[in-house]
Amino acid sequence: MPSTNITGDKGKKKFNWSVVIITLLFAVTALIIYRFKNEKHFAVVHLYEKSELAFNLSKNYNLNGFGSFNATKGALLAEEGDILGINNTFIHFKNVREDSMHLSNDDDSLVFINGKLNSIVISDKEDLLPWFRSMTAASVSDLQSIRFSTKIPGSYIFFLKEIARLKPGTALLFEEADSVNIIDDYIKQAGFFTPHFVNATITQQQLPQLSHFKNVECLYIDITDSVVTIPLPAMPALKQCIIYGNDLKSIAPSFFNNNTQLQQLTLVNSINNYALLQPLDHLQELSINNTEKHAALTISKNKLDNLLVLIISGRFNAIDTLATFKKLRWLGLPENTTQQQFNTIAANLKGLEVLELQGNDAITNLSALQQLHNLKGLIITDTIIDKQSLYSLKDLRYLSVPYNNQTDSIYLLALQKTLPGCIVVPNSGACLGSGWLLLVFPLAFVCILFLKLRKTKSGHSETT
Repeated sequence: MPSTNITGDKGKKKFNWSVVIITLLFAVTALIIYRFKNEKHFAVVHLYEKSELAFNLSKNYNLNGFGSFNATKGALLAEEGDILGINNTFIHFKNVREDSMHLSNDDDSLVFINGKLNSIVISDKEDLLPWFRSMTAASVSDLQSIRFSTKIPGSYIFFLKEIARLKPGTALLFEEADSVNIIDDYIKQAGFFTPHFVNATITQQQLPQLSHFKNVECLYIDITDSVVTIPLPAMPALKQCIIYGNDLKSIAPSFFNNNTQLQQLTLVNSINNYALLQPLDHLQELSINNTEKHAALTISKNKLDNLLVLIISGRFNAIDTLATFKKLRWLGLPENTTQQQFNTIAANLKGLEVLELQGNDAITNLSALQQLHNLKGLIITDTIIDKQSLYSLKDLRYLSVPYNNQTDSIYLLALQKTLPGCIVVPNSGACLGSGWLLLVFPLAFVCILFLKLRKTKSGHSETT
């Protein structure tokens, strides 16, 4: 009897120590999660289409596209939540582990990515009824979006309702169709989806119709008017907004008054002022395409201090201030950045993980990049004057350089040979975030500990 009690006490003592160790490990894990809560989980998305360009529309820099040239495959830098554009397909990139995209659309109505149905296109070019009648739950299991380019035929409503039952969060894309109000037609006939992403070509008059989409987290709108004077309706779940307008010149300062929770904004147009940024106290990412005039960000500096991503293509009035935004992880430099400003920014923003710059005569020396020890992605457009410095960036995991002729092709091959651990692609996955990897070690250790305890307990029972 005494020996039995001693054995039980020892087993109890070992168990208590294991609880303490496991508790400590989970505490460490929680600290790591907190430490890397804002770290960007970048991915290099490989492309297999040779004729078309791909764009990261959420992080638009200089309207730059990425594609394949000759034998060189294309690759696109992105992170979770970004909106990618490949051919005529918009992709809400949600899975950073899916690092390759082979897009095919053999007809005008069905788009496949990596062999799985990604998008359905409702148009007047093809009758979808035969496909709808053979549709199963399995055939739409990977469906991501439905694009409407015409009014919805009444015979489609039953099938769309079934898709909404199976995939309620399917993204919706509304194209411009002459005088037809496609959004209004959708709301009246088939407004039973609850999409997290909506893309729409609309006029200012149609903006209030967007209030129908209460669950939208990401909104991409192509505004056909030149002036917008009314605010965006309240969309309580909205986190990201992309605004495009080929003729858009002015947006009312009150545009985001109903959506002050916005975290990510991309403006793919040159507007006359940026007062619309003023109410956005939670903004973390800002991309501005300002090709026609100098950008003047007339908002308080404390709003910019919280940015993790800032991309400015075009010209900017206060480049020196960029060196003070210490939280930046992704930066796109204005085209009028001088050599001194470039050096100062590189010396002060040690946390940069991705840098984009437009090659110009003012920046003739890129050696300052060696100070950026966390730099994993580098994108240079137009021209590179200092090609030699790039050979020393051994920690890079993604590098995109301009491609214009055979000379650029030879330089690409030389870079690939010198930087074997880097994906080198022309201007037209592999996950680059590192903090999350640290989570693997304590959690794996916990699993090992449990296995050892189980084995010890099993052996103890056999001995007893």
